[in-house]
Amino acid sequence: MKKIVVILLAVLVILSIFATGCGLGLWVSYPAPIKDVAIWADESLPPNYFLDVVCSFSSWDGYTSEYEVTRVSNTTIEVEVINGTFNPNCPVDSYIKHTIPLGSDFVPGVNYTVVVNNVTETFIA
Repeated sequence: MKKIVVILLAVLVILSIFATGCGLGLWVSYPAPIKDVAIWADESLPPNYFLDVVCSFSSWDGYTSEYEVTRVSNTTIEVEVINGTFNPNCPVDSYIKHTIPLGSDFVPGVNYTVVVNNVTETFIA
């Protein structure tokens, strides 16, 4: 009797996965789709600069938007924002905003470039 119940539950789980079109599969990391990027500074001296990033994800994702900031050169910063999912074919249905600190070591009057996944923004410190 216990084997029949376990088999029925397993079948129901498998059917529910295929019925929704999203669900468990192999773990996949992927670049988060970027909806909006904004760079701003606070009022401190020297000012601290921040990056507001709005990215999209699926409610089926295992985690939403881990990020890594890398100084590529004196004037270029790359930010990689990654989502993780069990099914990359699930539709985007949610958005999340991250405020990412960039630091305060910027030279006034210098033009800087920030690249977030496939979006490039520039600002003058």
